[in-house]
Amino acid sequence: MKKVFFCALIVLISSHFQISAQLQADTLSNLQLEEVIVSATRAGKSTPMSYSNINEAELKKQNAGTNIPMVLQTLPSLVSFTEGGTGVGNTSLRIRGTDATRINVTLNGMPINNPESQEVYWVNLPDLSSSLQSIQVQRGVGTSTNGSAAFGASMSLKTIGSSSDAYGETSTSIGSYGTFSSTLAIGTGLLNNGLAFDGRYSKVLSDGYIRNGKVDHGNLFLSLSHYGSKQLLRINYINGIQHTGITWNGVSPEDIEKYGRRYNTAGMYKDTAGNIRYYDNDTDNYYSHILQLIFTRELTDKLSLNVNLSYNNGYGYYENYRSGSDMKKGDKYERYGLKNQIVNGVEYKRSQLIRQKLLSNDFYVANFSLNYNLNPLQLVFGGFWSDFDGSHYGKLPWVKYNQDIPTDYEWYRNVGRKKEFNFFSKAEYQVNSIVSLFADLQYRYIDYRFTGTDDDVADLTSNHYFSFFNPKAGVFIKPNDNSQLYASVAVGNREPLRTDLKDGIKFGAKKEIKPERMLDYELGYRYISDGGLVLGGNFYYMDYNNQMVQTGKLNDVGYKILENVKDSYRAGIELETQIPLSNILRVDANATFSKNIIKNYTAYYDVYDSSYDKVIRQESESMDNTDISFSPNIVAMGSLTYTPLKSLFFNIMGKYVGKQYYDNTSNDDNALSDYFVTNFTTGYTVTKSRFGDIDLQFIINNLFDKEYNANAWVSTDRLENGKSYVYKGLFPQATRNFMGRITVRF
Repeated sequence: MKKVFFCALIVLISSHFQISAQLQADTLSNLQLEEVIVSATRAGKSTPMSYSNINEAELKKQNAGTNIPMVLQTLPSLVSFTEGGTGVGNTSLRIRGTDATRINVTLNGMPINNPESQEVYWVNLPDLSSSLQSIQVQRGVGTSTNGSAAFGASMSLKTIGSSSDAYGETSTSIGSYGTFSSTLAIGTGLLNNGLAFDGRYSKVLSDGYIRNGKVDHGNLFLSLSHYGSKQLLRINYINGIQHTGITWNGVSPEDIEKYGRRYNTAGMYKDTAGNIRYYDNDTDNYYSHILQLIFTRELTDKLSLNVNLSYNNGYGYYENYRSGSDMKKGDKYERYGLKNQIVNGVEYKRSQLIRQKLLSNDFYVANFSLNYNLNPLQLVFGGFWSDFDGSHYGKLPWVKYNQDIPTDYEWYRNVGRKKEFNFFSKAEYQVNSIVSLFADLQYRYIDYRFTGTDDDVADLTSNHYFSFFNPKAGVFIKPNDNSQLYASVAVGNREPLRTDLKDGIKFGAKKEIKPERMLDYELGYRYISDGGLVLGGNFYYMDYNNQMVQTGKLNDVGYKILENVKDSYRAGIELETQIPLSNILRVDANATFSKNIIKNYTAYYDVYDSSYDKVIRQESESMDNTDISFSPNIVAMGSLTYTPLKSLFFNIMGKYVGKQYYDNTSNDDNALSDYFVTNFTTGYTVTKSRFGDIDLQFIINNLFDKEYNANAWVSTDRLENGKSYVYKGLFPQATRNFMGRITVRF
């Protein structure tokens, strides 16, 4: 299959240059070809969906070496957060309360979600926003796309296109907590033979706000394009390297009181004298390679073709020191499939040790789309195929009490093989100058197979098959030049995650995980005045069957543990406005008011024996109409931009996130308090200096020094004697911090 994949790539390249060598396209044609790359997976001006577009200028203004979730924090219904407390390192986002495993992300129309976890780990693609031309975020089910299901939102990312002229750019940012970011970019512009080359390298370093939140990241982006009179061929290569300190433990409320908000237990142990020490290689590491081939051709003045191939390779591991607790030193040998060890005549059942969990994967993707303009009818046909091969395994580089355990002993290995194909067709029909109709049909088929053993030495061998049909329909009405009204209904289906299926395999039918289904209703209105005033409102009702919700627990590598709930819904209204108060003063604001409810919820608790050594049974507790975890009822943003000169701007932005529970019991003891955070940004551009154009930017994050927590986890255990133990981890965000940036463009 790999040979077929790369042979197809070579054939496409060869045929392109045979057809269009030495041809140079005009600028308008180039722009049209660039748009075709992502048009099949994006919403258009008259698509009856709720979405936001972010262009390159806005991306540059928001980005100072931070990851994409932080760059997008001004968008409606979006909440971003970070493990290490700053905008670099492990960052994530939720949209309408749905977590990142339900947000489909494509890069140039090709999926970058990991097929097993169904999540994009932005830390593995550091400073990606510096290489992007635009982002579209669709809320709800959205239009059909490639890859994992969009079950709350989808994000379409497009990398930079080639410019007409040669350019160079260097950007350096320096900020609090030892944060340093540097980017160098070059481009040849469009040459006479139709070729263009673009390259960008970024380096990001930080100590982090949380102890051990250190960051050492690199990102390389290379792009070679060839423009013909009616076609475009592009090869992209992205290499991400990330080394991050482990911060997924969070900080317990008791430790915050005792040691402060920057405390972190990761890597902590006591030496023989009882002194607290930290293992210096408690780290998470990942190396990613993404190779994309993009081919776009205008077949006729009404028909265009886009064909893409991509290969994603990833290798990573985390390493940590397992010291155990004061009462129980280290881990049991039996946990690793080992017998007790006898050292100097003493038998040990446990030992301190260093553990590595590793993974490697290959992800092959091919997709195509045909765009047919039969004005007033617009048709899009698309198809997608992928093959994912992922290995998970664990090693023990060092064991303190070791009789006969070999170095780098491998205690488990399993392989996941996931294949998928889907087909979709979209149609927009302009009935008259006022009304447009929309329809979208998609079929997905998934073949997912496990072999091998898990980290608890349980056999995972099993096969899983899923088949989904996802129809969507809507109407768009434009009664006059200033008003737009739309309504849509869409069906979304989604297969379980790898971790969810593993639990189902190991714990039997009592823990069986089922696919999710959602019916998404959207109704919206937008008003745009001739003077630039924008008012918008969107009502949504997302009705779920077997929704996977976060329990509030994490497993030992920081993954969120989820479970099915039979009946639940999310309902809300999203409001947006842009108000030009004058030629130099503008207000932007949005707010989401929502209810996120599980109609009937059952909480399960593990009950341990009196020695707290093993689970002997489970107890349950039923509840009615509880709040879905991590789903604040209010999310709002307000921004004021003052531009006294064309080259000078000041912006102050405030973000409010309401109270959110971090389990599904609506227990106020397990809730994050609401918070309001303000950021200030100012920028000045010096044009036509002897060095080129110079952008100066200064940023104050968390201007008013707010102490708040943006994420959390909780786990509750019970003993057979009736006692309960509640464990919590909070993720404090950085207090007031600063960032300065200088960019030189020439």
